[in-house]
Amino acid sequence: MLLVKQTVCVLGLFITLAIPGATAAAKPSSTSPSRQFLVYGADVKVRGAMCDLAERTKANLLHRLESRDTWKTPLIINLDYPQANFPDAPGARLDFSQLGYALKLQLNLLVTKDIRGEEVQRQLLRAILLELMYRNRTNIAAGTPYVSPPDWLVDGVLELRPGRDSDDDAKLLQTMVTAQKIIPLEDLVRQRREQLDAPSRQLHDAYSMALLQLLLDAPRGERKLTQFIADLPDAPNDAMANLEAHFPETLGRSPGKWWVLSVAHLSASDRHEILTAGETASRLDRILRFSIPAPDGTKKDYSLGDYESFRKLSAHRAVLRKVSQQLLLLSARAHPAYRSIVQEVYELSDLIAQGKLGRAQLNKMPGRLARVASYRRVIERQQNEVDDYLNWYEATQTKTMSGAFSQLLEAAKSADEPQPRRRDPISVYLDSIEVESN
Repeated sequence: MLLVKQTVCVLGLFITLAIPGATAAAKPSSTSPSRQFLVYGADVKVRGAMCDLAERTKANLLHRLESRDTWKTPLIINLDYPQANFPDAPGARLDFSQLGYALKLQLNLLVTKDIRGEEVQRQLLRAILLELMYRNRTNIAAGTPYVSPPDWLVDGVLELRPGRDSDDDAKLLQTMVTAQKIIPLEDLVRQRREQLDAPSRQLHDAYSMALLQLLLDAPRGERKLTQFIADLPDAPNDAMANLEAHFPETLGRSPGKWWVLSVAHLSASDRHEILTAGETASRLDRILRFSIPAPDGTKKDYSLGDYESFRKLSAHRAVLRKVSQQLLLLSARAHPAYRSIVQEVYELSDLIAQGKLGRAQLNKMPGRLARVASYRRVIERQQNEVDDYLNWYEATQTKTMSGAFSQLLEAAKSADEPQPRRRDPISVYLDSIEVESN
């Protein structure tokens, strides 16, 4: 998405009188608990609901950024009802201006029966982000262009708000992963949500959530995202380069790989059910053992280490694309110890599938495969040591029984206990024969 530049203007008296709702003077007002939001117009119930919504929207953002509330510029929220003499009045308009001594933020909202809470939150969040961006830039000359927060940031925060069910987003992303039609990251960061139709907006929101989660999961992600927001007024026109500069560990190298993995992770409806280390290793082994048909129709099993052999077969790219997709889905539920391995073999299989193994890549392949194998051995050895220790501890140190063998012990105990005698005619007859024989 291209960073939108708008012009800072001083709102004169003639504008105030010409536009309905542009001024909040002489209207009843309410102030939010943090005193950042000053709501004018409507009745007290509507103003109270707006104060609550604004505070919750800000609290969600601060929670994501792990930041404290240190606002400097208040936000005026001016509420108006539709007027017959202004039928084309916009539903929402954000005014950002320089008063000479401070900044002024005013959000004008039209209160109608069709007003949607999520759309109001979107406008509130945009204004709150704008205050964050220009909090320490109060000496801006009139007429200086200002930068609007990117759409993916606004929609990503909204999608990750507390209490929201993300299953619909997961299903949308899963469709894109299965069809291998994930939007390039460069296209998403330049995308304008207002230019999309309704289905495309839903997909844009899901992608925005995936991107924001990717950035938050980066090392010191919350701190870097806060700095990214503060630096937006000075951001270059290249939005992708700006992201890479602020998140070098994640997007500085192979940004496409990390982006695809993030989408795959959020696409898994059961992503919260993490596999054990043993289950992850077992699935990884099954995926990395694949069959490729030869020209004569015969099939042979290969692994990634056999790339020099199967690269000569015409069908290898189609098979490796399926392997890459399976690895992508596995990464969503892989045990944390195996995630870096799954990501590495996914990147290798994807390079082979796309035919991007140049001379330099071919020279690096043996070393990369050897590192994967070495890391797997380390993980498996550590896992065995952990299992051995837990078994030893349970056998020698625990003061209470774990219950793991309770069924076996109960069966043995019941076998030693005399069984009650049956009183049916046949059993009585057999008992009498036994007595007589003794």
